[in-house]
Amino acid sequence: MTKVGPTRHSLTKTVAVSGADVGAVLGGARLPAPPYSLQAPEIVPDAPGPGLLSIRFPDAWLGTSAARDEVYGHLADVLTALAASAHTRRATLHAPGVQLDADDPRPPLAGDPHAMLTVDDAEQEVLVNLLRRHSPTLIALTGRVRIGGPADRVGSRRLLESREHLATRYLAAPGARYLEHYRGELRRREGISDLLRMDVAPVAARPDAPAAVVIRCIDAQVSLTDLRAQALLLDALALKARRMAAKGLRETAVPQRVIDTNRTRAVAEGLRAQFVTPGRQGADAGENTDTSARLAGRRLLRELVPELALLEATALELLPLLAPLELPDLGLRPLRTQDLLGRTGGRHPVRLRDQAEAELCDPRPGGALREALRETSPGRLELLLANWDGFLAEGAVPTDLPAEDDRPRRTDRGNRHGRSSQGGQGADRGGRPDRGGQSDRGGQRNRQGGRPGGANGRGTGGNTNGNTNGNTNGNTDNDHNSGGNRGAERHGNAHGGNRGSGRPDRRQQRPRPGRPADRTDRRES
Repeated sequence: MTKVGPTRHSLTKTVAVSGADVGAVLGGARLPAPPYSLQAPEIVPDAPGPGLLSIRFPDAWLGTSAARDEVYGHLADVLTALAASAHTRRATLHAPGVQLDADDPRPPLAGDPHAMLTVDDAEQEVLVNLLRRHSPTLIALTGRVRIGGPADRVGSRRLLESREHLATRYLAAPGARYLEHYRGELRRREGISDLLRMDVAPVAARPDAPAAVVIRCIDAQVSLTDLRAQALLLDALALKARRMAAKGLRETAVPQRVIDTNRTRAVAEGLRAQFVTPGRQGADAGENTDTSARLAGRRLLRELVPELALLEATALELLPLLAPLELPDLGLRPLRTQDLLGRTGGRHPVRLRDQAEAELCDPRPGGALREALRETSPGRLELLLANWDGFLAEGAVPTDLPAEDDRPRRTDRGNRHGRSSQGGQGADRGGRPDRGGQSDRGGQRNRQGGRPGGANGRGTGGNTNGNTNGNTNGNTDNDHNSGGNRGAERHGNAHGGNRGSGRPDRRQQRPRPGRPADRTDRRES
């Protein structure tokens, strides 16, 4: 029996230093010794830009809960040593994109790149294409904005301003030889000379290193809790790709226009975006925009429950991913760690410095999110954690997710009160018929026989039986009027009157508010 286990993971945490030189802070830090099972981290100052510091753990093993505790515990010790060195120089260690002082220039944004090692070229191909398909969802889940300045509602400010990131192209075949052909084709057709500019990039195997897949679309997070949850999600995707490759399966080729459209919307709107669905024809973009980014994220997590169970994941570890996805179904607003920092920066700028450093060095699963939800909604937090602990204990894909998002979309806000976006096919507010159907005044006139033999231009299709006028050819009139009634039914029975007659129902006989009553009603009164 062969057990398909998780892959090795090279993760990088990028931090920023405000108030001192990065090299001086690194040189004065007393870094702790790594555990015997870990390699010493690679710390590079002024990378990927001035004022930034990258800490990379090469080939880390994150396949069990104990292994993750060891890795992130040591990373927290390294960050604490760097923060202490920064304090001696009256500086602050914090996540990129946090503006500690309103007078400071805009802080730089950065990413937390990940590299997943693969055992062979076939696994690399499956993993690249699997991550490519879910890359818009990953961007919506992990996108960040600047904190401490004006409010920002975009999904990922870094990717929105970057000119060095491109959507991933489909990898059709494995192997180093094909990668060279793949690079030449992209250079010739799209002007891409470096594969590492893509959100998800394959790296060919070398004599001293196996093949790998680099993920560059993950923004630098404000806490170790968020980094741990997102790395766990990537490990689950890598494990799924490994199991697919072991069975001889491949990932389907999603059209590039779908990836580009969804990525653009995720960068601009985050979890509020509407994703197009491949395989359905639409009117505008060639596809239907009927899947929200939030629903796509919920589906992704549920599809990965078997892999997450093998990785010994817990609901508390996944809380930074579950809170923005699952809390709206419990009657709460979506919440992320950067939202907590944003509240502190707007109300108490002095406390922002201490909280940004504390959350960056906190390795506890759940972190500040758990504490905030315990204060505001402890019952719903326990319900959320209990549900997902049950899913992970069963180890099977849950079936509690609806096929589509039942919340009203941005383009269909008129349907909230029973109105339809298409004229003549719905009742408007208060139960009144739409103007495309039968109107009240026309229905009253036809009921009184005011227009013998005439057709109503509002969709009645003809008058009633004509008994009020004393017409002796009632059967002939009924034959003619049946066609008019069928025409009214085609406009919708909700506002076309009763079946088989041109007479409107009692709700439509009621005059509209603010309109004068008809003369026939005055004579009757």
